[in-house]
Amino acid sequence: MNKDNMSHLHADDDYLDYYQFEHDPFLARGASFKFLAAKRRPVLVELHHIARYSKLMLVVTGPQGSGKTVLRQALVASSKDPVKSIVVSVSDRADAASMLSQVSSGLSLPDSEIADVLKHIEQLTLMGQEIYLIVDNAERLDESALLFLQRIAQGINDASARVFIFSDSSISPLLAKVADNTDLHHIVALESWDEQETEEYIEQRLSAAGQPLDVFTQEQLSSIYSQSQGWPGQINHIAKALLVEQMDFAVSRKKQATPLPYKHMGLLAVLVTGLLFAWFMLSPESPDGGETLSELGSPAASVAGKVERPLELNAEPVMRAPLAQAVSTEDEDGVLLPDEREQTSAEMQSLQPVVSAPVPISTPPAQRKVVVEKPAAVVSKAAAPARNVQTPTAVQNKAPVASTGLSGGAGHNQWYKQQAPSRYTLQVFGTRSEATAQNLVKQNSAQYHYFRKEHQGQALFVVTYGNFINRTAAETAINSLPDKIRSDKPWPRPISSIQQELR
Repeated sequence: MNKDNMSHLHADDDYLDYYQFEHDPFLARGASFKFLAAKRRPVLVELHHIARYSKLMLVVTGPQGSGKTVLRQALVASSKDPVKSIVVSVSDRADAASMLSQVSSGLSLPDSEIADVLKHIEQLTLMGQEIYLIVDNAERLDESALLFLQRIAQGINDASARVFIFSDSSISPLLAKVADNTDLHHIVALESWDEQETEEYIEQRLSAAGQPLDVFTQEQLSSIYSQSQGWPGQINHIAKALLVEQMDFAVSRKKQATPLPYKHMGLLAVLVTGLLFAWFMLSPESPDGGETLSELGSPAASVAGKVERPLELNAEPVMRAPLAQAVSTEDEDGVLLPDEREQTSAEMQSLQPVVSAPVPISTPPAQRKVVVEKPAAVVSKAAAPARNVQTPTAVQNKAPVASTGLSGGAGHNQWYKQQAPSRYTLQVFGTRSEATAQNLVKQNSAQYHYFRKEHQGQALFVVTYGNFINRTAAETAINSLPDKIRSDKPWPRPISSIQQELR
């Protein structure tokens, strides 16, 4: 993937419509996104535990894009009463004075000194109120700012605020300097995800945006992991770039497949007309001047401008049935197509050969429905003794297949269109075989339905279960499904996204 493609992440996100996402699944930050529990939930539990029993300043380190900000959001969201969280996101170099200003403002103590701040924190602690001071992008703090935070963490009279710092690893030497070889802080280094955890993270992001994991191939998922090394920020960037690149390639191919411009088509038509006119002008006439080219048959019958006699064709009957049978009459799963069921064996048994003078031009069937015509025999124009034409054996058609009540290629489209867009269903699995989807629906209760969508240029048949009032109800229903179906990891999906695909 070159740099041009990596930078082609346009702000308007055209790919939301192309992939039918409800929102950008790989948006870098957002309070509505859940963080993946793998290698992050233990850190969250550790932070809460140490804050409860220690005055140590807690430091979370990791490279850019390691998920520090999302973890910070989870820390605030998981803090329960009587905890009051003051969040400071450092945007530029900050010293002790700027930190004091922001902390006092968060405590509703404008223009206060550090002693006033510590006294106020002591009063809140005596009243049962805990203070969490959380600093993001702390690598931008100078030495004085870190000394200020260290003083807030120590407090007065056993009353203090709990200080959390989120930074990259460059803060470690400065922390060691301000601590002066004393045990005043605890460092937690975030870890990257392995390949399986990376795939689970991508699936979680796609599911929240209304699409399954099969937006990517397995090869693409492996490529995303190898390039990102399991860091979530890089995963988001590379996955989105890959989707945009894939979309641009599909759009460019579609543009290349557009018809020729009208002026080019006009020039081509003039050229073909001129060639036909030249061919007719150069075509020789017969010796007696009374026969036309259509009477002589193929132009190959003329040699050096002289025709000895018309081309004599074999007068055997032309059978159309074998030609029809040469066209595939079964779909990928061996199920007869609906159009073929309309042709009965009685129609096939009524075939009789017909002898006619003109040479018929056989045209391949233009539609999938097999049209059976009576075979014709051809004789030469010259007088010839009558030949005995035997009636060919009737071609036996396949026995009609009983209707299953499911419309081939359509599924239960009408059912989905009739549901309220705000409701949810469980997407069970997708398959390239409609017969597989039909079999599962027929073998289970009426709660199962399926529909057809286009995925990577091919048909995909998606099976769903149930109709629920909201996402929570749909998630609860997963536990009631059979083990075999639960193993496919069904996930809640809004009816509105399915209706949009059907449109």
